[in-house]
Amino acid sequence: MMKRSLLALTFALCTLGSASADKVITGAFDQGPGGAPGQFNPLTNTAGFSWLNKYFSTLVLYDPAFKKISGDLASSWTVADGGKKYTFVLRDGVKWHDGKPFTSADVKFSLELANNPDSGSGFAAKFGNITRIQTPNARTVVLTLSKPNAALLDAMTNFMILPQHALGKIAPKDLRNAAWWRTSPIGTGPFKWNKLVPDQYVELVANADYFRGKPKVDRLVNRYFKEQAAAVLALKSGDIDFSYLTLDDTKTFNGNAVKILDGPSQVANYLGFNNALPLLKDVRIRQAILQAIDRDTIVKQLYGGAEVANCPVTNSKYVPKGINAYAYNPDQAKALLKAVGWDSGKSVEVITYYSDQLSKDVLVTLQQMLGQVGFKIAPRFVDVPTYNQITGGSDFTMVYAGIGNGPDPDTLYPSLHSDFIPPNGTNRMKVSIPVLNKLFEQGQETISASARTKAYQDMCSLVNKQLPWDVLWSAKRFGGVSTNLSNFIWTPAPAGGRYDDKAYLWDTK
Repeated sequence: MMKRSLLALTFALCTLGSASADKVITGAFDQGPGGAPGQFNPLTNTAGFSWLNKYFSTLVLYDPAFKKISGDLASSWTVADGGKKYTFVLRDGVKWHDGKPFTSADVKFSLELANNPDSGSGFAAKFGNITRIQTPNARTVVLTLSKPNAALLDAMTNFMILPQHALGKIAPKDLRNAAWWRTSPIGTGPFKWNKLVPDQYVELVANADYFRGKPKVDRLVNRYFKEQAAAVLALKSGDIDFSYLTLDDTKTFNGNAVKILDGPSQVANYLGFNNALPLLKDVRIRQAILQAIDRDTIVKQLYGGAEVANCPVTNSKYVPKGINAYAYNPDQAKALLKAVGWDSGKSVEVITYYSDQLSKDVLVTLQQMLGQVGFKIAPRFVDVPTYNQITGGSDFTMVYAGIGNGPDPDTLYPSLHSDFIPPNGTNRMKVSIPVLNKLFEQGQETISASARTKAYQDMCSLVNKQLPWDVLWSAKRFGGVSTNLSNFIWTPAPAGGRYDDKAYLWDTK
């Protein structure tokens, strides 16, 4: 206890200095699966957006319930020409953190940068059909598309606008890992970058010129923890005010001055197959794997609130009734494996980037259940860069992973459409189903809400039938926040961010 108190005091002295009267909120904002500790480039990041949007801003954002998209840097927008023309009107009087005016030129610059392959941005998959960007004045941006894209606004909720005047002279390939992201980034968000102490914390200070008003607190600190247990201890002791929590963590907070927050993760967990390999091509093997797994027991005993899922879409609106539930049936699983002549002595490696204890328990359980029907797996736990490197190639067979989507299934497009098989994108399982491609294209190009729903329901049915992935469940996620905070908003979200958490209103009691 004395050691932890001394560490906390040292940290407080380093961050507070002489401004001990400042209002400060300290959190482990990059803890858990939605975080990206030490990664600050919003063009190439695939997570960590809940921290990035404290100092960068987007054109539009979801509300915390992910029901409605509202303006952030955009005050309004219109869609015309059957969905091929988007006109954004920008807020007046917005300034970058260095005092320079924010204009339509910054939006044009950011979109062009995202579409430049040298930038390494994953947003190119979302914005590739933007053929023309016009800026008739400082507050208007007009996008012309080669074909309708009904999901463009959804994609924009995670796209941070960057300053042309600060980055325009840096070559896109050099910008990927430029020191600027870690030393002097400027945005238009409620807080401004102050300093980074590598592997320890990032400190932001209030932006007095924020277009929605000066934040209630003076500083926002993001602390890094190598172990989840250390973040939990810091939250319990009051050293930090917020952290992601696992289900097991939540059970240890009885009597602590911490409020537990929870909600749907909007992430579907699945066993993915390298569809380019012949080993697991026979759909009966993938059916057998699903029927060998007692998913109801796993979600009840290990997740305490997850829902069994039978297609990758997490928004129930797009999940049709009557799809195959692949109910637990180990005898049927054995029969299917026997019918295809599966070698029960063969072991298949399953790669995963999940390293938390819950996921390790899940993999052990899957290993036991599959082993009982004669399908042996060997879990291999790696970090995210290693996972991306391995699955970007062809030398793997299976993975245990998660896919975030949420309100709009179009987010699945680059993970299941054959145009995005590496090195062209993030279809790491090498799924190549022409009918599936067409359904995603229909969902994107159709403006009619009912037609989009039908396209995505058909997509869901097709994935459920052909099983390029074995979708397992969608879990809850949890956070813990000190009761000493007021107006604090946190919603579980894939990769964090995408919603208006009104951080400028966060306060300490």
